[in-house]
Amino acid sequence: MGSINKRPLNAYVRYDGSGRVVAGSLVLRRKIPKVGNWKELPANIAYECCYPTTTTTTTVAPTTTTTTTLALPAGTYSAAGDAADACAETSDTAMFIQQASVAVVSVGDKLFNDAAGSNPVDGDTLFHKVTIANATNWNAQLALDGSVLAVNVCPA
Repeated sequence: MGSINKRPLNAYVRYDGSGRVVAGSLVLRRKIPKVGNWKELPANIAYECCYPTTTTTTTVAPTTTTTTTLALPAGTYSAAGDAADACAETSDTAMFIQQASVAVVSVGDKLFNDAAGSNPVDGDTLFHKVTIANATNWNAQLALDGSVLAVNVCPA
């Protein structure tokens, strides 16, 4: 069995009646499923495995190690809204995000007002539209310390 260089399958997630992604509903198929409210995910999200991150570690002496930390990726977020209409908001406030996975906003990620990651965004446990570097928009509930409590991709 050889490797597949092309990605013939598309990724789809199912949305419930209130516009939230149904947990565990991600499917890879050629065509969109017919039953239910399904949306296709962008290819850069569906094939996250193909966008690796790197950390550079340089050893100066046998007992001394210097680690170069990459800057946090930049993005924007909107004023607070509710879960139903956060995707319609304008994300115009600059932020920096500490992500567990590249190209995806996940529960547990953290938003900061500065690139050093020392000043967290106060999300007031409300929903905000979050736009990350790959231009995908997310409906994220942000905690007082900038942590993502809940998240869904905004419909295109």
